[in-house]
Amino acid sequence: MTEEQKLLEEFNQRSKGHIQRFISKDKKNIAVVSYYPTYRSQFGNLITKLKEKYNVITIVDRVLNDDFEKSGHHNVFFPWRVTEANQTYYPNVDIEEIDLIIVADQVGYEDGRIDREFLSKRAKRIYFPHRATCVCGATATMDYIIVPSKTAMQGFQYRLKDNPKVKLLPSGYPQLDKALQEYQYTPKNTITYAPTLRYVENDRNARLNAFAGSEITFLEWLLENTNYNISYRAHPLNYSIGHYFYRLINASFAEEARFSIDANMGNAFFNSTDFLITDWSTTSFTYSYTTLRPSFMFMPTPLDSNLENDGGYILENHHAKNLKELKTFLDNIDFTKEAQYFKALRDENMYNLGHSVEAILQNIEEILEGKL
Repeated sequence: MTEEQKLLEEFNQRSKGHIQRFISKDKKNIAVVSYYPTYRSQFGNLITKLKEKYNVITIVDRVLNDDFEKSGHHNVFFPWRVTEANQTYYPNVDIEEIDLIIVADQVGYEDGRIDREFLSKRAKRIYFPHRATCVCGATATMDYIIVPSKTAMQGFQYRLKDNPKVKLLPSGYPQLDKALQEYQYTPKNTITYAPTLRYVENDRNARLNAFAGSEITFLEWLLENTNYNISYRAHPLNYSIGHYFYRLINASFAEEARFSIDANMGNAFFNSTDFLITDWSTTSFTYSYTTLRPSFMFMPTPLDSNLENDGGYILENHHAKNLKELKTFLDNIDFTKEAQYFKALRDENMYNLGHSVEAILQNIEEILEGKL
């Protein structure tokens, strides 16, 4: 055993002892794992409700002192990987007393490192997809998937057609329910531009210029072709890590009075956004389902064909192939008709709208009782 392996084993043993301090002998033990802060809001009010009946431990890889960390009975630091001197190590423990593991951020893990034996070999595992309307995540490592909508169900059924052991539970989307409760529109004459996660290496300025340049050009176009304030909301990983192209975009508009940066977690921006523009971020569905205000997708090229069966990525009649089409959309918004359209779409598509937490609590009770 190398010195590094010895240190990892010592860390694992210390961590196991630390976590076991918070294990209940009288109640079922639930671990809620969140390693990407942007997905901590996926649970809505669920964890608070779970505390009433079960012992709930939140597991994180960074301490932010946010609502998620305060929502359970105990919050524990236990990273899923550690990188030192260009070497990556994967801590793990086996805590038999954990009955259920819930996670919302399976999408980013490498090669299944967060697998069926992470934290506990015997615990049941539930996945909360972070997209309301389509497939995401390393679903094969789960026992159950909380499915938010009918379009997501179609995608998961297709993706898992050869893996019938994973049970799909039509339950709803707690994040949407909480957003509906908290939404209060305050007009600020603002468009939010919220693209999906982007990344480019800093190895060549030519790449940075091409990448950041296209974003800057599009933002300039919005400023020139509308009278709205423009709020630029990059993917949380772009601003939390401080990607260079993101800093370059910010610096380009430092003196523009109508331009602002939104680097806040959560959905507070819903309250002040007249409408949303994205490329194909599924935040558009959550925004429009909450506010009943429109989202538009600027998509010069279609999605990859391998995404066609993954559920609802695209808002029909709300995606533009070029700036001319986008301007036509923006010049002809009928907010009354848009509200009617998105209400009908939402009410038809989402499971248990407004009471998803109650449905999920029932699912969890049946899982822990061995009935599901």
